[in-house]
Amino acid sequence: MTFWSGELLEEKLPQLIFPFTSRNLDCASYRLSVGEQAFVTTAELESQSPDVNLIKQLGTQSSDGAIRISPGQFAFLLTEENITVPSNAIAMISIRAGYKFKGLINVSGFHVDPGWVGKLIFSVYNAGTKPIIVRRGEPLFLIVYAYLDRDSQKIYNGAAKNQKEIDTKLVENLTSTVFSPQSLKNRLDDVNEKLSSMEKLRKIWMSIAGLVVALVAIAVALFTLWPGLSGSIIAVALNSAGYKLVTSNSISENGQLPLVNATIVAESKTQNANTAPDQAEKPTAKKSTQVPKHPVSANSANQETPKHPEKANKAP
Repeated sequence: MTFWSGELLEEKLPQLIFPFTSRNLDCASYRLSVGEQAFVTTAELESQSPDVNLIKQLGTQSSDGAIRISPGQFAFLLTEENITVPSNAIAMISIRAGYKFKGLINVSGFHVDPGWVGKLIFSVYNAGTKPIIVRRGEPLFLIVYAYLDRDSQKIYNGAAKNQKEIDTKLVENLTSTVFSPQSLKNRLDDVNEKLSSMEKLRKIWMSIAGLVVALVAIAVALFTLWPGLSGSIIAVALNSAGYKLVTSNSISENGQLPLVNATIVAESKTQNANTAPDQAEKPTAKKSTQVPKHPVSANSANQETPKHPEKANKAP
């Protein structure tokens, strides 16, 4: 097997590759360009109707002439050129090194059979971590020719001979997202991010609950240790409701500790403020008129009535 040199390629390829341009010669290989059709696996294809146009038509403008291959996704790319491989030769295909370094891998095979005529379809896979943008007319692939030891009678005569487009039958089983280590990692990152957000939210609610419990504990302690404070709070509340508090101080039974707020009387503030003090009701002291059950005269209080009055007149 003898590989064709750059000089032999320049001599032979104008009859084998159309359209041919000499600027695409690269040492002992030729650069093939991205053509007018492409297919990329995406999540959006799962929600689309079965009769949707799965194959994207690439235009010549920047707005419609590019596709994006996300990490972990497959794509079918049609070449711009028609390729012919004579019966006494074989062709090798690959991707340019710059795209390999980005993670784009050729998974469609590595050779073109003798007797092939038509456009090539490259099946590629993005094994990188970032999306790869591919544009129409971009010199993306490489083809290398080599002589066989003779003219072979075993040449390609399959159904794909003279192909000019991507067949929908080729892509009908790839109308969904292709799961890959990178896509699984992306989903795992999303789950971890959601869990982290939930954990932050949980900590915030725990902090709020702790603050509420602390405030309740402080309030209970204040009402327990300082009863006067609770009385003041009640006084403010009743005062706001339109009542006036009158407190009375008294002494405890043992005569030692003063009892503050022992009596709380709520009086309506709506009492007529113009009422004179002398018009208020005054308590009336009533004299006791109780008559003793057994009245006794003052002169006879100390006298004792003799049991036998007739003997008192007798002389001794």
